[in-house]
Amino acid sequence: MLATSRHPIREPYVGGQESHTAVLARGLREQGHHVRLYARPGTDPELADEIVPYPDLPPLSAVAAVDPALPEPEFLRDHAAFLAAVRDLLARPDVDVVHNQSLHFLPLALSEVLPAPLVTTLHTPPFPWMELGIALAGPRSAYVCVSGASAADWTSLPHPPRIVPNGVRDDGEGAGSGGPDLVWMGRLTAIKGADLAIRAARAAGRRLSLVGPVSDPEWYAHAVAPLLGPDVEHHGHLTHTDLARLVRSSAATLVTPRWDEPFGLVAAESTVWGTPVVALDRGGLREVVQEGTGVLVDDRGAGEGTVVDRLRDGVEAVRDLPRASVRERALAHLGADVMVSRYLLVYRELVAEDPA
Repeated sequence: MLATSRHPIREPYVGGQESHTAVLARGLREQGHHVRLYARPGTDPELADEIVPYPDLPPLSAVAAVDPALPEPEFLRDHAAFLAAVRDLLARPDVDVVHNQSLHFLPLALSEVLPAPLVTTLHTPPFPWMELGIALAGPRSAYVCVSGASAADWTSLPHPPRIVPNGVRDDGEGAGSGGPDLVWMGRLTAIKGADLAIRAARAAGRRLSLVGPVSDPEWYAHAVAPLLGPDVEHHGHLTHTDLARLVRSSAATLVTPRWDEPFGLVAAESTVWGTPVVALDRGGLREVVQEGTGVLVDDRGAGEGTVVDRLRDGVEAVRDLPRASVRERALAHLGADVMVSRYLLVYRELVAEDPA
């Protein structure tokens, strides 16, 4: 499994891509499969049977360091990581499937030299570098989208992708008792809409807890920080255990993206923990928030004041949803064991079809 080259795979996870990689790697091991994980140094060693760290950049010479055409360090680091991973895989004849969790074109472009078929999970909407990789990939490559909504955007694929929703691990702590307050979780950046959640919580007369890393400090400083107060608290970036405890003690989770979410992992996590969701009807969230686990709010063509009112009404609408039922419905569709089983079917199909 090729993880992202940007962040170690360890709690607290930077985002859904990292969380998904960890959940799948653990789940595969629990079902008796041997997992070799290529990842940034600092990755949790308990996630896989083998951790192969991506190399860092070698120091540049004085002449190379001042080259006016010098790429950004992250660009070079990504290339070093994935070229090293492919080189290592070429010496490993015991691999059955390579699972690409990265958003980089090199694993796809080099897929034909890999010792096993490649499956790539497309965690995001299409962007040029990934479409280049897809154009260069060989016929032994397969693709998975995390929702039907996301799959509809990937028009550059040579054949329809499989669809496997992201899964959430059952920690065995049940649905929780709830409480009067609301919670919002995610990266604090404009497209995630935490400021909209603050206004909706105030309109509903509820306290709000914000959880997540500040991904855009400038936006946070002018759009969120001035709105904090006794009724709105930012708890920072919590571990999954602490986050689950907070969500379980909340009445509902607000999910307020200003873009079309490919999936909506925070909504899946909330419902698996028994807390209903009030979410904007954007992207893959329609496939995550189902009847009996929350409500979807239409924000298309509506002004922000109208959207806030609809979110407020949504909070009232989920008040009486039975938390145990919310959790049961979510686990049946979005549990980690369900996701792992679906990926194993994809792997077995690839191995059966592989002429090598």
